[in-house]
Amino acid sequence: MKKISTQSSGFTLVEVMVALMIVAVAVSSLLFQMMSTINNTAYLREQTIAHWVALNQLELIYIENRKNNQLIDRERSGVEEMAGKEWFWTIKPVKTENDNFSQLVVSVYADQDDQESSVVSVTGLIDRFHKKL
Repeated sequence: MKKISTQSSGFTLVEVMVALMIVAVAVSSLLFQMMSTINNTAYLREQTIAHWVALNQLELIYIENRKNNQLIDRERSGVEEMAGKEWFWTIKPVKTENDNFSQLVVSVYADQDDQESSVVSVTGLIDRFHKKL
């Protein structure tokens, strides 16, 4: 006759609860890391597109300067659509010690009403030392 064992070979309730707690902490930290990565990616995308807008405006000023050989003397602003979104930009000329050069600060904003904090700012320099096209 066989003897029936009275010992159970499964996990206790405490062991199962500890294992579930470890899995829950691991999954929540992984989810937090994924959300952080997604936010950083969206931020970098916005920065990149705003930088392109600023470089486009700076290049347009360079082309205009090559055509008329004049420095801009007042602030300009406008709107450009890129990547399905409107970007608001301003170009501020800054006088330099040499009257034949001007520093340009191009700032790009995501929101027209919030021009306190620009998404990106690019600085360029234009001169009067070339022939007209």
